[in-house]
Amino acid sequence: MGHVNGMIVQSEGSRPHVAYIMKALAETFPNIIWKIGGKVARTTWGGGFSAHSVGRACDIYLDAGDPLDKRLGDLLFQMFQTHGYNFKVEHTIWDGQQWSQSNGGPSAYTGSGGAHRDHVHVAFVDDRLDELPTGFSWIVEQYVARRYIDSGGDAADRMDGIYGKAFDPKKPNHRLTSKQPRKIMLRKMGMPGD
Repeated sequence: MGHVNGMIVQSEGSRPHVAYIMKALAETFPNIIWKIGGKVARTTWGGGFSAHSVGRACDIYLDAGDPLDKRLGDLLFQMFQTHGYNFKVEHTIWDGQQWSQSNGGPSAYTGSGGAHRDHVHVAFVDDRLDELPTGFSWIVEQYVARRYIDSGGDAADRMDGIYGKAFDPKKPNHRLTSKQPRKIMLRKMGMPGD
């Protein structure tokens, strides 16, 4: 299992295009996204074909119940729609919404796997996925990261890592509890945690 900045990035077996996108997101948002999943040998909940099984999909783990995670998830979902053609996006699902190249959207999602409130799912068109996506890192930094920071609240602090990583360093496959980031910040400031 691979790691980028300590974060689990399950890119083994993913097509180069998909693995590049996973790595770029992990490098840009190591303190917010807590895991990125890629190729997994499975079918959908209904028993159908899964783009994950052939390395053409990824799951970007965020929590729609956390306002800052939701903001980043919304921005990623919008980016994958806006730049869907350039980045070869077949469809994306997040927080009860879906968008696809064939049907447009966004529209309500009630399909397999639930509402996708714990991750942004992105599947890519099976077309030249051995080529790397042009301009992806630039768009993530200019379109997503800047808007995320400008959204206010604690977004800039979380982006800068004041609260530490989004995953538990002792168990990288687990997200930190809601109280752990505050304790990390207080410890960094030399203050006792609650």
